[in-house]
Amino acid sequence: MQDDRIVDLRERMRQAAIHDAEAIRQGVPATAKLQMLAEVRDVLRKQTLFDSILDNNMLESVRLWLEPLPDASLPAYSIQRELIYALDRLPIKTTHLRESGIGKVMLYYQKSRKPQLAIKRMADKLIGDWSRPIIGGRHRKRM
Repeated sequence: MQDDRIVDLRERMRQAAIHDAEAIRQGVPATAKLQMLAEVRDVLRKQTLFDSILDNNMLESVRLWLEPLPDASLPAYSIQRELIYALDRLPIKTTHLRESGIGKVMLYYQKSRKPQLAIKRMADKLIGDWSRPIIGGRHRKRM
């Protein structure tokens, strides 16, 4: 039951991202993601759903929401803040990073001058947290 709910939400998030990108191309306000943000935030905060969120690759839709828009602007600050802080609570493993591509977006946030300082710091923390097992694993193999 939880998996079905997550799969449905993931698809609706994907559609909202597509809708907002198209709105930007047409020069109209992009509001689809903002309208869904409270629902997405509530799901991402539920610890009982963490495994289902990760197993059903909801991170891919999170990535779509955080990617720069067609006009090179970033999504609304509230979207960035809610989703990036949610990423910090999730038990994300290397396989989840590979499947979703979320790490590349966090690198963009870390290196770009566009995000606000708090967002850049959080992206930096996430990249550090996600890199540690990879670097630590390589280091142990050499010894």
